[in-house]
Amino acid sequence: MKGEWYIVAAVLFSFSLLTLFNIFESYSRIDYTSVLKNDEDLIFLNLVEEINKIEKNSENKINLAGDIEDLFDIFDECLSGKGYYIGYNFTVISKNKINYALTIGRKNMLIKNY
Repeated sequence: MKGEWYIVAAVLFSFSLLTLFNIFESYSRIDYTSVLKNDEDLIFLNLVEEINKIEKNSENKINLAGDIEDLFDIFDECLSGKGYYIGYNFTVISKNKINYALTIGRKNMLIKNY
């Protein structure tokens, strides 16, 4: 009769250890899908694509500067209400070339391009 209680106690002890390890393991698990829940990278790539289109279709330096400024203002106006931060700095080199520094972020992620 005593041997049965040792087996029952061993099963209960192993079950409690297994439960305890599963609880601690859930706290140390890394969530790789959290990056997919954020849109900063998609917004950044869309903005860069639009900048490239404007550069390609520009007729002169003055229009290029105005168009890029308008694009950044539109993006900033649309996304600031959603909690995004957009920082930018650009210089026009020629009628089809600009250098720009761009920062897009939110509370979880920050993307910079220099």
